[in-house]
Amino acid sequence: MPLPYTPIDEDSNNALYSGDLAFLSRTAAELFDLSLEQDIYEVIGTRLKEMVGEAFVIINEYDDNTRLFRTRALKGLGGFAGTVVKLLNRNPEDMAVVLDDPEALEVLLTGKMARGPAGLYELSFKTIPRLVCQTIEALLHIGTIYVMGFARQGELLGDAVIICRRGENETRVAQQTLFIETFINQAALALHRKQAEEDLRKSEETHRKFIEHAPFGMYTTNLKGEFTYLNKKLENLTGYKREDWLHKPYHSLVHPDDLDFVQEKIRRRLNGKIGTDSYEIRIFNAKNEIRWIRISSESIFEDTKEGKKLAGMQAFVEDVTKIRRSEDITRTLFAISNAVTATNNLADLYQQIHQLLGKVFDVTNFFIVIVDTKKHTLHFPYCVDTMDKDFSSIDNFDENGSLSGLVVSRQKPILLKKKELEQRAAQNGVWGPVPLIWMGVPLMIRDEVIGVIAVQSYTDAGLYDEQDLQVLASVSGQVAIAIERKQVEEALRKSEALFKLITENTSALVSIHDSNGDYLFASPSHEQLGFRPEELIGKSGFAMMEEEDIGPLLAHLEKARKNEISAAFLDYRLRDKNGSIHYFRGSFDAVTRPDGSLERIVCVGEDITELRKAQAEKVDALALAAETEKLALVGQIAGKMAHDFNNILGVVMGNAELALMDCPHENTRKTLELIFEQTLRGKNLTKNLVAFARDQEPRQEFFRMDEKMELVMALLKKDLEGIRLIREYGSGIPEILADPGMVEHAVVNLIQNSIHAVSLAEHPEIIVRTYYQEECVVLEIEDNGCGIPSGSLKEIFEPSFTLKGSKDTAGMYKTGIKGTGYGMSNVKKYVDQHKGRISVHSELKKGTRVAVSLPVIKKDLTDEEIQEIKKENICCRKYILLVEDEQAISDIQRRILTQEPLHHRVDIAAGAQAAVDLVNMNPYDLISLDYILPGELTGMDVYHHIRSKNKTVPVLFISGNIEFLESIKDLKQRDPYMDHLSKPCKHLDYIGSIHKLLAGLPT
Repeated sequence: MPLPYTPIDEDSNNALYSGDLAFLSRTAAELFDLSLEQDIYEVIGTRLKEMVGEAFVIINEYDDNTRLFRTRALKGLGGFAGTVVKLLNRNPEDMAVVLDDPEALEVLLTGKMARGPAGLYELSFKTIPRLVCQTIEALLHIGTIYVMGFARQGELLGDAVIICRRGENETRVAQQTLFIETFINQAALALHRKQAEEDLRKSEETHRKFIEHAPFGMYTTNLKGEFTYLNKKLENLTGYKREDWLHKPYHSLVHPDDLDFVQEKIRRRLNGKIGTDSYEIRIFNAKNEIRWIRISSESIFEDTKEGKKLAGMQAFVEDVTKIRRSEDITRTLFAISNAVTATNNLADLYQQIHQLLGKVFDVTNFFIVIVDTKKHTLHFPYCVDTMDKDFSSIDNFDENGSLSGLVVSRQKPILLKKKELEQRAAQNGVWGPVPLIWMGVPLMIRDEVIGVIAVQSYTDAGLYDEQDLQVLASVSGQVAIAIERKQVEEALRKSEALFKLITENTSALVSIHDSNGDYLFASPSHEQLGFRPEELIGKSGFAMMEEEDIGPLLAHLEKARKNEISAAFLDYRLRDKNGSIHYFRGSFDAVTRPDGSLERIVCVGEDITELRKAQAEKVDALALAAETEKLALVGQIAGKMAHDFNNILGVVMGNAELALMDCPHENTRKTLELIFEQTLRGKNLTKNLVAFARDQEPRQEFFRMDEKMELVMALLKKDLEGIRLIREYGSGIPEILADPGMVEHAVVNLIQNSIHAVSLAEHPEIIVRTYYQEECVVLEIEDNGCGIPSGSLKEIFEPSFTLKGSKDTAGMYKTGIKGTGYGMSNVKKYVDQHKGRISVHSELKKGTRVAVSLPVIKKDLTDEEIQEIKKENICCRKYILLVEDEQAISDIQRRILTQEPLHHRVDIAAGAQAAVDLVNMNPYDLISLDYILPGELTGMDVYHHIRSKNKTVPVLFISGNIEFLESIKDLKQRDPYMDHLSKPCKHLDYIGSIHKLLAGLPT
């Protein structure tokens, strides 16, 4: 309730000062005690309204970036609120104005109360019509307007506007200038501290410890008014232990005269009529003494399916029984408050405190001590003394070794006079010169001593008394808060600098997300994915993640929301800005709020794409080696069987054909025809067996895929009768460089498989299509036949595997159709030899689609390839020998080596002997050598001849022959001047390998 403000006599004047002191002490503590959820602007507005009586109070928040004032609290309208809303056509609490007056800004930054504009029209920076302003002024009897900024270190946080009503109210406000200025400076400090708290909220454990050891009491109650939690400070404050409070009703501790008031507060809160509330009541402590406490309370809500539901109340408590201050303490508190706001660092603050205390008592000899209770040391960051020049740190202090140590140990203010000091000095209990009087008080934070502030005199034994000790003790609380705040600010700056240093110099993705997964922070390393950090802020972190990986992460986050886990380690995939997938392995750490709910997620992820790729290549290599070894063994057996079987078939086929020429009997003729047909089938089987067994290197030439398809379908014309054949040939398809015989044989096998598959289809149909995609010519053969069982798809490329003939247990093929079991094996073998890809998609009783992709080798370098070569500074103008018997390949190699931008000089040898002769005649800089050559000599023979004449000339083998690839491994270890590429190879790979050998780079 408002305090009396009109002094009558000297005693009443002292009472006024005491009342002001009590009010400011309560408000200073109240502003310090505010929880993160409490609206500080509402509290400031409420308290300022109590100070200015009938005046109206407006509390504004200021945004320096937008220069926008936004009203956060408006007090005093009362019954006029509705009329004002109608006049303004909006709620005044929703108003915002732009500060575009430099002079007004300069006044607000002084932190002094000043007369404001003459009326509401100027106060609103002319945003409200003048007539409306005049009407409101007449309605509310508005007189003088005062303004004062919430300012700190040149930064404007907001302002307070006091609109006086004409008459006594104007006089009352004018007489309280110092009182109001001090309160608003305290509020500015509280606002700044509030912002710092928002930035410095810590983890749940840290927050819990802070609450447990906070310098104010705290408790929570359920809806019945029973206590569910209280902290250590509240135990000390009341004398009750925690077990004495828990699950007991609120009213059991309240004074009977205040019980109805408390019950009404609870009832109103249950009805949702109270938000943040502050009031004072009386309670009985453990000694049955009456204590006044100030309670700042608010509701606790929990999230339910139906929305937020009231669960109880939480409150902050302070013992205000002994809140009395003298005029000296009041003025000192005012000055200290301003000093804390104005100084930039601890050194400046210490000096300000020293000067300000000098106005209250003698501080000729003054020092501040900082204590480290863990290391048990005392450190003197500030000291002024006429006799003692040694203020070095004290190790292993105790109350018997120094006066400051005595204060730390006892944790209370101490005043020692001459006799006591002499006694302690005799027992070595004084560090340094012995004063005649000494006074020290502890600097306390959360019931822990962080330092000591002390004064002493060597000349006047009666210089200080208990009142001075009380003044010094009163100052110590704010000094301790200021020291802690400055320490936190400095620690935060160092922490932010370290965090910035780490995140700017790591390749790992470091990010911070809110509870929904949206980016709050992204490290510069995100640029490796093509994203600038600033463009990710506010966007979902799931946007880049593969959909299949989101589920596991959400499951971990849900556990974090339930406080079941704090960290998760996951493998996941992200897409970069170009759509490429990167594999990551990372940690996801949950940061929770004090209530246990998820506040944010900290993620650190390492790119393991190359690791995954290397692992996959290793697995593929081992599988290929095993497959090659298996197929080689099967091939040897199959080749011998085919050779022997062909001899038998030749005899049977010849005799059957001769017998048919002279056979006069119909039944015998049918038997002979059956024998002849089966020998033809056997011949086809041996053809596939021979193809499978033979390790034949492709003989490559350029041709068009659609022309080859037409040739095959002409050969199979009779077999295709009765089948609807659909041709879908793409336009602009380039020629491919491949073995035409192998491609023809592969196409025959694929179309024959489709012919067999549609043998029982009601409307048989086969589609053959070609198109160009991703530097490959693609051939697809699709039918609507019987399909392949899903369990057999992995086996179709196995030698001798078939689903036809005796294996057709489900009757999916027409009677008499049999398979060799080697057709698809040969197709896969041909595709692999050409570095192509084959895929099979089939659905039982619906059909099969086989797609074969063969890489395109262009006859000339593209513009992009030429630019890449120029950028890499490839070796040019060398003398090179090409040993290659296939003219199509040698023509390409010669063109790309002799033209722009390489300009090499090139000779070509089509055979081994020609190569040997050219090596004998010319000093080549490099030799490009094929392994398979016509005649008796191979590329290896040519290589040995080259090395007999020149040990260092670079040799680049070009071959896809399996036998060669196995033998080259040991050779490469012995000869650093040779390398190899498998056919077919890309132009840039070929040019790059030549460059490495010419430049002497490791291959």
